Amino acid sequence: MKKTLIFASIALAFLMVSCGPNPEKSRMYLDNGIDYLYTSQFDEAIELFDKAIKYDENNYEAYYFRGCAYSNNFKNDQAFKDWNKAIEIKPDYADPYFNIGLIYRRQNDYAMACYYFKLAEKYGRQNMEDYLKFCEYY
Repeated sequence: MKKTLIFASIALAFLMVSCGPNPEKSRMYLDNGIDYLYTSQFDEAIELFDKAIKYDENNYEAYYFRGCAYSNNFKNDQAFKDWNKAIEIKPDYADPYFNIGLIYRRQNDYAMACYYFKLAEKYGRQNMEDYLKFCEYY
């Protein structure tokens, strides 16, 4: 009886630990998802980013890259949601601002594009000169 109770306690403790956030596992799925993203396997990448987020819901990079995969699959609404979530988690992360600006520029909404390009530059995005050259009017 005592052995059973000890075993049950250990099993319960292991179960509780294994169900919580796991940043290492999240990073593994993120890295694998990025590999798929760079080889244009967007659906596979999204599945891996989903898993990365499952293991660490504050993994702002997973939201960012999943947004990139959605954007490449022409699912801009989902991309916007993910990029905004990445910004919510890490407000000074420049890349989502830049990508949101690109979407607005494609939609010919130059005022909004410039707004996001300026934020991207503010938070450290390099080589923004070409994107900002027409922004003096907006």
